[in-house]
Amino acid sequence: MGWACTEDEPDSVILVTEEVLYTSSENVRILGRLITNQTINLSDHGFYFSEDENFSSPIIISLGAKEGPGRFIGESNGFTNSKTYYAKAFMDLGGEIQFGNTIELKTLSPVINSFSPSFGLVGNEMVILGQNFTEDTRVFFGDTEGVITKIDFESRLHVTIPPASNVSVPIKVVVQDKNLTFPVNFEYRIGTYELVSKFPEAIKLYDPVYYNRGNGLFIGLGTVSKSSFYQKFQRFDLQTKTWEELAFNGSPRAFAFQTGNYFGGGTAGILDLPYPINYSFYKINESGFERLDDLPFPSLGSISFEDGGFLYVLGSQRGNPLAFRRYNPTTRQWTELDESPAAFSIETAFFMYQRKLFVLDKQANLWEYSIVANTWRVVSTFPGKVGQGYGMGEVVGDKAYMGLFKRDSEVWELDLNQFTWKRKNDIPGIAADITIAHYVADGFIYIMRVPDNAISGNYPMNLYKFDPNGL
Repeated sequence: MGWACTEDEPDSVILVTEEVLYTSSENVRILGRLITNQTINLSDHGFYFSEDENFSSPIIISLGAKEGPGRFIGESNGFTNSKTYYAKAFMDLGGEIQFGNTIELKTLSPVINSFSPSFGLVGNEMVILGQNFTEDTRVFFGDTEGVITKIDFESRLHVTIPPASNVSVPIKVVVQDKNLTFPVNFEYRIGTYELVSKFPEAIKLYDPVYYNRGNGLFIGLGTVSKSSFYQKFQRFDLQTKTWEELAFNGSPRAFAFQTGNYFGGGTAGILDLPYPINYSFYKINESGFERLDDLPFPSLGSISFEDGGFLYVLGSQRGNPLAFRRYNPTTRQWTELDESPAAFSIETAFFMYQRKLFVLDKQANLWEYSIVANTWRVVSTFPGKVGQGYGMGEVVGDKAYMGLFKRDSEVWELDLNQFTWKRKNDIPGIAADITIAHYVADGFIYIMRVPDNAISGNYPMNLYKFDPNGL
């Protein structure tokens, strides 16, 4: 005798909220699973999310109809950072909604790490690195909002630097309800230029004599387009913004040395090479020009400055390039000083500060000469381009400004207390402009620029007013 017995497996449908696959500040990706041994058709399935375990106001991710068992993934971006949420899978069996188990998750907090550059221009791009940035992230430079052009992988913000409201501003990143501020400020590259006038004649003037006295900026002599001498001076009145022509009865010249009280040397002609030397020497007075005894040495493109009532003349492109001399206006005598450690001329920029001469060499080393100690030393390296020489050096307060070399538009600021360099905004104009004169008056720098003689055309000679602290 034999027999057989079988028992049917009971129908089983199990809905599981398995795990959280990914979270960020606003995004959640979650995995669910339907386990069943029977044919099943769901009219809808997905996930419920809520900030409370009772799911009183749920966020619902509907994935639509589903046939048969298997895993499913839901994703949503509508979350708030740094919050705890509860999640559970759901399925709709023809109007009967059933839920899986509840799991807990927490969205991530946004983090800021760094921004670059820390010093820059309006309109340039800044990159902010961090974590868990949302699509509605905002960036503020002080009180001014920058435009976010792109967000990479929720961790890299590309921001256009907005107009400046101050020189130094905090960078604040707003991610939903979180305000994140960097501990170090962003600093704007500043400096503004105002075109205050044009030279009163339609010429291109090179290698002139220039100086300022009272309310006037003086410029004259030199050459017209390097082909003939300019035999007079022009005075620009800073108050009336008008020009006045001044006669000069002495011999014209180019490449002369000059200060606010003296000029001399230079070329006696411009057609023959080597240039013949002009040895005449003048004192500048309120009433005009007083001719002094001729120079006892050749001077072509020398550097000159004054200190303690004495005139100093350094270097020359003719004769001894290391020569250093001092003129005593009382005795009208010249004294030979110790030679300089490098060859200097008007091709290199220089300035005076606290009884010290600072001058660049052609390798961009900044030399300091102490008049009191009679010593030379290299104190810094110019970070900009010295290019073809003939740059500017001026001092306003405890800051020096150097640059604007031939065919270059860069200006650099040197903090004379910390000896740190900072780039300022470039001067406007064309790429071939060169600086032929510069002055300091009332805390501003006035700069005369003209295109290189190789540039054809009737370009004007522009006089700019530079405000180093202008926004």
